[in-house]
Amino acid sequence: MQEISLPSTQSMPDPDALEGPVFLKPDMDIQLHEPSCILILILTGKIIINIFIFGSRHRKVCTSFLGCFCVSLGVLDFALLVIILVIHYLQDFAVCSMRFTKYHICLFTQIISHAYGILHYPVLLTAGLDYYNTVVKSIHLPRFCLGFLHVILTLLLWTVALSFALYSSVPPPISGPGLSSYQCTFYVSSQTYYLSAAVVCAIVFILVMCCFEAVALIKSMKLISFTNKTVLLFSCGDEWPVQGTICLYTALVLSFLGTWAPFVLRQIILLILCAPIPGYMDMNEAWLYFMNSFLVGLAYVLKYPHIDPTRETFSIDPFISWKYCILPFIDIHYKAEDYLNEQLHPVMIV
Repeated sequence: MQEISLPSTQSMPDPDALEGPVFLKPDMDIQLHEPSCILILILTGKIIINIFIFGSRHRKVCTSFLGCFCVSLGVLDFALLVIILVIHYLQDFAVCSMRFTKYHICLFTQIISHAYGILHYPVLLTAGLDYYNTVVKSIHLPRFCLGFLHVILTLLLWTVALSFALYSSVPPPISGPGLSSYQCTFYVSSQTYYLSAAVVCAIVFILVMCCFEAVALIKSMKLISFTNKTVLLFSCGDEWPVQGTICLYTALVLSFLGTWAPFVLRQIILLILCAPIPGYMDMNEAWLYFMNSFLVGLAYVLKYPHIDPTRETFSIDPFISWKYCILPFIDIHYKAEDYLNEQLHPVMIV
């Protein structure tokens, strides 16, 4: 088993080489903390970020598969932290004839990392199909039936992923002089690398295609107070509705970047560095909601110009208010004055 190290700045490694085990190894000269302590700190930080992400969401959002999966991910992260804490403090105990000692402290995290690492494609494919049916095809099931379907799909994906991780070649805990207590191996997936590359390339392509419209919108940007909130306002022109698919693409990508620009920058840095990230950190709430906003924006592109101006259509993203971005492009009987002051022209707000 080979240790994966970060690449040098002179060479760019193949992203496929990132898939596989990666070592979590503290400074061997200090050896102050065992892997259990490091895992506890990392997972505690991840759970704090999960709580912050959940607290930042809009309160009134419609149910979706990805929202249900994010809740299950938060619960599983917390359960993993509890298990690591129990193993760390009890040190030596047995469950079902399996003895848990310091040599097995990374066992659950190895299994979870492998399960997380293989779930990116299935989860986002399922979420894409969910939005395709609910937004593009406008198939509306009763709220209870839709929620029940999302729970069943979430449980099915977790069951398949955990079963695959348990019965596949997950590397066992390593033992050896000076190694077993201070080094763990975790699964690293290349799925997020290709997904991030696809999203970044799509954003860059749209910005290049709509560069003149983007510059015009940015020049028209101003800060106003709307419903006791400070918002960014972009003028879309004097006509209602606003014409032009290119203008819609520009409005969508600027609304997306208005919320997720720091995360897009982070993805670009990770793509350049080809940094191997263990699966238990790679699958996180911020990443899922980032991809959720991208899928929602893509669904609006496919649905345009027949987007229904209903609450169910515009309340599926807990972070971006797509309504004020899309309303100026819909041929409806509403006027801009119904949403803003009479002195303002048709606008989009992010």
